[in-house]
Amino acid sequence: MFFIKDPEIYDELWDSNPATAVLKGAAEVRQDVFGFWLKDRETVNQDVAFIYRNRQTLADKIAGTGEAILAGDRVYAMVNAALFVTANPVGVAGVDYYYCGTAKRDADASAVTVLIRFDGTRYDENI
Repeated sequence: MFFIKDPEIYDELWDSNPATAVLKGAAEVRQDVFGFWLKDRETVNQDVAFIYRNRQTLADKIAGTGEAILAGDRVYAMVNAALFVTANPVGVAGVDYYYCGTAKRDADASAVTVLIRFDGTRYDENI
């Protein structure tokens, strides 16, 4: 899950009217960007902001692997791990993992979240 920490500055897709219910922070690929929903969809045909770039995003980190993420590391959302982020992706870019930004702060091995600069515009690249 991804949650914005800087609600004033983000880039979103307009006309994001999800066909099914969505949850705040849930991530997915829409068209050519990777992003996450700003809030829950509360009614049918409700437009919900789909954020694909944000200066400060709190992301769920893969925990229990002994992996620390350092400020400045590129981070990737792992598809087979419910899109939890890691600095050490495994597999094929755009299939097994999505590039999603840069860590802004250190997150030690026991941390469950990491502060990142979220960028879903190049999700299928191995940067």
